[in-house]
Amino acid sequence: MKIWLPISMMLLALSAVSPGQAVPTAVVSNTSSGWGMPALDGTVHYALTASQLVQLGANGSGDTTHSTTLSGNVSYANTSEALPFSMLYSGGVLFGNLSGQGTTTFQNITVSQGLIRGKWVLGVSNSFSYLPQSPTTGLSGVPGVGDLGTQPIQVPGEPPVGGVLTYSGNRYSNTLSGNIERRLTGKTSLSGMGSWSVLRFLDNNGLDTTQISGSVSANHRIDARNTISASAIYSTYTTNGTLQEVNLLNPLYATDFQTRGLNVGYTRLMTRALTLNASAGPQWVNSSSGVLIPSRVNLAADVGLTYSRKIIGANVNYSRGVNGGGGVQPGGLSDIISGSVSRSLSRVWTTSAQAVYSRTSGLLAAAPVTAQTTTPASVNGVTETFYCGAQLSRGFGRYWSGWVSYGAQNQSINNSIVSQNAFSGFSQTFAVGITFAPRATRLGQF
Repeated sequence: MKIWLPISMMLLALSAVSPGQAVPTAVVSNTSSGWGMPALDGTVHYALTASQLVQLGANGSGDTTHSTTLSGNVSYANTSEALPFSMLYSGGVLFGNLSGQGTTTFQNITVSQGLIRGKWVLGVSNSFSYLPQSPTTGLSGVPGVGDLGTQPIQVPGEPPVGGVLTYSGNRYSNTLSGNIERRLTGKTSLSGMGSWSVLRFLDNNGLDTTQISGSVSANHRIDARNTISASAIYSTYTTNGTLQEVNLLNPLYATDFQTRGLNVGYTRLMTRALTLNASAGPQWVNSSSGVLIPSRVNLAADVGLTYSRKIIGANVNYSRGVNGGGGVQPGGLSDIISGSVSRSLSRVWTTSAQAVYSRTSGLLAAAPVTAQTTTPASVNGVTETFYCGAQLSRGFGRYWSGWVSYGAQNQSINNSIVSQNAFSGFSQTFAVGITFAPRATRLGQF
C-alpha cells in the first residue's frame, strides 16, 4: 500500500521522555540564510525496543493473550530557522504467542515543513497512522511497547478527540493540515488554518469518517504573561459505513453534518513553569437531514494547565465538543478529562503515567431509512470510557534501559450500540521490555 505524505507546517513538539523508551527529539538551532531548499544538516535520533506483553480480557472476560513486540522510532529535524522541517516515525510488529493470534503491525509517521519570512509564517503538515485497534497511551497508541511519557501523534477520531474505543480490525487515519499567520504589529496577528482528515476501517467493521475544517483567528498579546484570541471555526463531517443490527443485516447508509463555532481564548503564563490555556464558545450543529441529526447548540470548551520543570512535566485538561464518533457512531458529543505526568526520580530512574476519562453521546436521533427496514440503528448511543497507563524505567549504562509498564481500559456502552465494533468491558496489559537508544547524531558531522 503506497502512502503519499505531503510535507507539513509546524515543528513536531515532543514532551520529555523516560529512559524506558528514549523517543527521538530534535531542536532547531541554527539559522539558514537564503531561500533555496534547506540543508540536509540536522539532528537524527532513534531507539529500538523489544518487549513481552500479557493482556487480560482484551477479547472477552477471562481471556488471556501473550505477544512479543519489536518496535522502534526515529526522528529528524533540520537546522534551518527559515525553512524548519521535522519528521517522526514510530512503528513495530506484534507476534502473537498463542494459536490464532497471528501477527499485527502498527505504523505512525508525521512530517512537517514551515516557512518563516518577515511577518509571515506558513506551513503544512501530514500525520498518518495504521493500527490494529483504537489508540490509547504512548507515542504509538499501543499499550505495552515502552513509549509511555511522550505526546501521542494526534490523528482523526483518536483520543482526545473521538472518545470511543474500538477493539478489532485494522484501521488507518490521515490528517493533512496547513496554516498561515500574519503579524500586524508586535503584539497582534491574524491566523488561519485548514485541515482534511479521514478515518478508514479496512475490515469494514466500522464507520468511515471524513472531516474538513477551517478557522480564522485574531490574536493579541496583552503583556508578557497574557494573550487573548477570538476564532471562527467551521467543520463538515461525512460518515459512510455498515451498521450491523440484530434484526437487520448490514444496511449501508451515509449521513453528514456541519458545525460552526465562535471561540474566545485566553492564555496566561502563571509562573515560569505553569501555563493556563482556556477557550470556550457556542457550537452550532446542522445536518443534511434534521430528522437524523437535529439542529442544536452546544457549548464547546477546552481548558488546560501545563507544568514543566527540569525533572517533572505534568498537564491536566478538560475538553467538550462535537466529533466524528470514533468509527462507532455517526457523530458524537464528548466530555473528556485527561492528565499525564512524567518525573525523573534519579539519574537512572524515571516514571510516567497517563489517564483519560470520556463520556460520548451520539448525535443520531433517528435511524436512517433503508429499503429493508427503519429499525433504529445506533440512536443516541452513550459510551463511558476510561483508560490509563504507567511506566517505570531504569537506565543501564549510556545506551540501554529496562522498563515495566501497566495499562488498563474500561468502556461501558448502552444497548443501542451493543452490536457495533465498540469495546465493552475491562482489560489490562502488563509488559516488560528493554530499549537501545544511542545519543542523537548531527548529519553535518559526516
